[in-house]
Amino acid sequence: MEIGVIIRRKDIEMVEHDCTVADAVIRMVRRNVGSLIVKRREQSEAYGIITRQDVLFKVLANNLDLSEVKVSEVMSTPVVILNNIHLDIRHAAKAMANAGVSNIVVFDAGDLYGFLSSTDIIEALANDLVRTSLNSQSNDVSGGC
Repeated sequence: MEIGVIIRRKDIEMVEHDCTVADAVIRMVRRNVGSLIVKRREQSEAYGIITRQDVLFKVLANNLDLSEVKVSEVMSTPVVILNNIHLDIRHAAKAMANAGVSNIVVFDAGDLYGFLSSTDIIEALANDLVRTSLNSQSNDVSGGC
């Protein structure tokens, strides 16, 4: 299954470098996402990412004030990227495993295309397995396992 099939382009949630972590947390909760892409200040800079884990491990665990810490202080950068929406999801899974991350930013023809999380991959696999199972059950008159 190609990663371009499971990426939802409309779900790219972004935040500015100078936003507070409190603002980022509110956006994550309101948009029901676990991470936000941090916009580049300049074209030559890399994108960043702030995740729920960044908030927990870098801010809360260190007893920092969410309303005073800037996203740029705790974001991870550069983000892991893939430049081809036609790659198989196994390639994305391998890139995540190699980098020790659960989110990847995907570009297509040099343009930001979308965001892929480990959850997106697992949900796509589960949906594909259910669809395959339903198809084989409809072809199997015995109804066995």
